Amino acid sequence: MLTYIPPEKRPESKPTEKPWVLLLLAFVWLWPGIIDHDLWKPHEFELHAAVQSVLYQGQFWAPVVAGQPYVEQPPLYVWVGSLFQSVFSPWLLSEFTAIRLTTVLFMAIGLACAGGAGRHLLGRRHGRSVVLILIGCVGLLLAGHRMDTWAITFAGFALSLYAMTRANDHTALAGFGLALGWVLVFLSSSLSELLLVMLIAISMLVFARWRSRRYMVILAMAAMMAIPMITIWPYALYQSHPEVFQLWWERYAFGGFGGWKYNFLAHEFGYYATVALWYVFPAWPLAVWTFMNRSKVSHRVWQVCGIWLLVGVLWLALMRETYTENALILLLPLAILGAAQLDSLRRGAVAFLNWFGVMLFGMLAIFLWLGFFAMNFGWPTKLAERAAYFSPYYQPDFDYFPMIIAFLFTVLWIWAVTRKHMRGRQAVTNWAAGMTLSWSLLMTLFLPWIDAAKSYRPVVEQFQAALHLNTAARLVSGQDCLYIDAQENRIAWLAWEAYSDVKITMDEQQNCQYRLVVLSQTQQNNLKQWEVVWRGHRPREDYEHFVLLQKQQFEALF
Repeated sequence: MLTYIPPEKRPESKPTEKPWVLLLLAFVWLWPGIIDHDLWKPHEFELHAAVQSVLYQGQFWAPVVAGQPYVEQPPLYVWVGSLFQSVFSPWLLSEFTAIRLTTVLFMAIGLACAGGAGRHLLGRRHGRSVVLILIGCVGLLLAGHRMDTWAITFAGFALSLYAMTRANDHTALAGFGLALGWVLVFLSSSLSELLLVMLIAISMLVFARWRSRRYMVILAMAAMMAIPMITIWPYALYQSHPEVFQLWWERYAFGGFGGWKYNFLAHEFGYYATVALWYVFPAWPLAVWTFMNRSKVSHRVWQVCGIWLLVGVLWLALMRETYTENALILLLPLAILGAAQLDSLRRGAVAFLNWFGVMLFGMLAIFLWLGFFAMNFGWPTKLAERAAYFSPYYQPDFDYFPMIIAFLFTVLWIWAVTRKHMRGRQAVTNWAAGMTLSWSLLMTLFLPWIDAAKSYRPVVEQFQAALHLNTAARLVSGQDCLYIDAQENRIAWLAWEAYSDVKITMDEQQNCQYRLVVLSQTQQNNLKQWEVVWRGHRPREDYEHFVLLQKQQFEALF
């Protein structure tokens, strides 16, 4: 006779996932986009220049970028990047790749802490699900593979969350972890993010179970350890460069809110709500499912994640700055909530998520492979024409090693998505694997093509090739110089400093024969009455055209 057994009384199925598969997937996810490409916008030029000022000018407390103090963010990323460059470059890695190791290090720390938080909040095996959801989100993919201080901020957020989950069983670890998380957040962002994570920790006191002596001790320990470490950089900056400290304090101390003198509130309504739809997908639909089954989730999970989301949403709503990276504050609690009821997803929802992921990433993989053959071998013809249109400086580069790596990634993904007995956990694994596959193909097969379009190196090389041999020799030897107004034309200064051999200066008193300016395509119409020595720009660029003028033409123009 058949007997019905309710789902909650059925014995748990034997776990089929293997921890080493998650470790391998996370390791593979960390590296594409880190190695062997030039500096890309938005932040890599500034961070690279700041690292060089620390290494070669000794500007440890106040790094300099294009002749100006770089205090938009505190310099922890710059310090660690300087260490990695001095250790690994040039004997093993390029200086760009060596600096990006900072991102790899702190993203690994952040993922480990997020997994630990999931394990201690939800139970054994759930930490893996949290990590899989995180690496399947577009937002973390974008912020986690470039020179960007948000990598450290994410690690600080994750460490703070992990420390809060250990408050019940390990007082010392929770206090130290909370303090270190606060320090990482401040030294990579601003007082705004620091106050945010502090407020989250303190707000837990609204719940009776958190108003314990143990948690009070943890908060006191964290404050006593964090405050001295947090004040080291501002105090040293004030003592060594008081005018730079004043600049930071007045304009940048609170990040997206400005500083004490210039502060801003509120932004266009709905911006972050729109961003979150794609930035934290698939974390938010899974979190919605958990909310629909909230009776099965412990109060402790709802308290931690609920306070984190409430304070984070309020922080985003008040901020005037509209940067997508700010939405990372929502990612951790949504990933934990998404993992809480992952195994209870209905079979239809699991099948749809898996089907959607297979179709989306499968079609994207096919497109990327076709694009690779098109841009290197000219077939398919139409695709080859579009590839040449968007990256005209690209030269076919058929390298066997990236192709082999991309092929292996593709085979492993096909193996992953063809497994049977699909459950919620496996569907999320397949989604994360598909995201990793797509990013890996893009950063192996397409990296030279993307680099030719995004990098300023081809523009600088065209500039040097256009110079007369005698002129080039004089500029390289220092007999003459190229003047660039670093304040007005910051990107020109940073690009020529990174890629050019000519002597550049921002001192107008040196009476240089040549001057480089940056104009939009429209502004160049004003130069028709002057003879332009050279002009160039990146592909499909309308607002950033570089124009080289000789001294005589410049004086006539200005």
